[in-house]
Amino acid sequence: MKLNQIALAVIALAAGSANAVDLAPTLVINLDGATALKKTVEDVAKYMCASHTGDVYYEGADKKISGVFCSAGMDASSGLAASTKLFLTKNNADGSLETFERALMRHAQTKVLDPANCDTTAKTCATKLVDAHGGFSDVDEKVAIGRGQFDPAAVVGGYTTKAGFAGQGFGIGVTTKLYLALQEQQFGAGSPCIGDTATDACMPSIAKQQFASILSATGGYKLDWSPILPAVFGSDTKTINLCRRVTTSGTQSSMDIHFLGFPCAKASPTFGALDSVRAADYPADGSNGMAVIENGGTGDVVNCLSRRNNNIDDTAFAKGVTHSNGDVANEWAIGVISLENTDGVKGTEGTVGDWHFVKLNNVNPREDVGQRQSVVDGRYDFAFEAVMAYRNDAPADAKTYLGKMTGLMGDPVKVAPLTGIFVVPGTSSHSLVPNRVHKGTQSGNSCQAFELFE
Repeated sequence: MKLNQIALAVIALAAGSANAVDLAPTLVINLDGATALKKTVEDVAKYMCASHTGDVYYEGADKKISGVFCSAGMDASSGLAASTKLFLTKNNADGSLETFERALMRHAQTKVLDPANCDTTAKTCATKLVDAHGGFSDVDEKVAIGRGQFDPAAVVGGYTTKAGFAGQGFGIGVTTKLYLALQEQQFGAGSPCIGDTATDACMPSIAKQQFASILSATGGYKLDWSPILPAVFGSDTKTINLCRRVTTSGTQSSMDIHFLGFPCAKASPTFGALDSVRAADYPADGSNGMAVIENGGTGDVVNCLSRRNNNIDDTAFAKGVTHSNGDVANEWAIGVISLENTDGVKGTEGTVGDWHFVKLNNVNPREDVGQRQSVVDGRYDFAFEAVMAYRNDAPADAKTYLGKMTGLMGDPVKVAPLTGIFVVPGTSSHSLVPNRVHKGTQSGNSCQAFELFE
């Protein structure tokens, strides 16, 4: 039996290698960084291909490493010769810090797609390790410096940043079962709102202070959900599951800044910053009332919520305990997801509707299809302006292209509206494009509050 299995494996490998082809691009750009901008980078890269159409390749089913191949050449918006066959590949596995840590300082190489080893039918490629040219970050480099994670002096040859072009909002996502419990708490048992995940008036809310207490290492909301959901039966037996990101994540930095003031309030003499909880601080089985699950990418947070909603057992955390009332202790989970992700859409696990965004301080982050109107109006402030950075020794064509890419992200009329992405005011204004351009700006400083621009 074992010999037969080995033989079948050899045949499968042979078949796979037979399908591998070299895409033969004339220019390859390797990027790292923010996973929350994954789809946006793909969409803009496709737009910059000839006829605004490119082929999207992935590493595998989890799609953490992606690439866009412009097989028919380039659109004029790319700044490249029309005959250029570009392959843009980006690592979406770890987070914004890797723009600075791996791509700029080159403390490690970046895992990207290998255009010389791709399956053009399955649209998959093998991977390889390279020195990346640059990447995107949800927050500016001063945040990474303040966290002690980035030293500009360590970038041999220097680097260039592009800021003030576009940004994105972030939302609080919860499992569907927690969403229903929040509805029961806020609208009353038996309310027609319970189960309605589409109507704005029926969307429950989380207070900023409530989530800050969950996220903070010193917060008091660590035993169960009863302080937030006192009127819901069983809330005192439900584990608080926090699906957070790893410390290399720009989304995690965004959470820490917005809810805990870290590292922005860290400096002497105020020391107002709070640390966020880590997985090592709490047992994985949630036996002391809380479980913290650290996730590499945004898609992993979606999967984390999906698994908890369905009480799926895996190596990340123990399966919940079923109580006499039929409830399961670990079904309620919460985490932050960028607004480029459509509410309720599944990751690689679970089903559609396993999670939903909730209001933050009674403001809906997804009141419109583009999931940005409350952000650009200034009513929803959990948002940050993105940064792109590249090494100065990157190929000239790569630097030209990346500059054009950020220009397109910041142009409200060129690329089809990108979900969750807003334009920083400057060349365009909110009054001219009220559904894309923010009324205010952070002026490229993630620690600065948004101020009205117009």
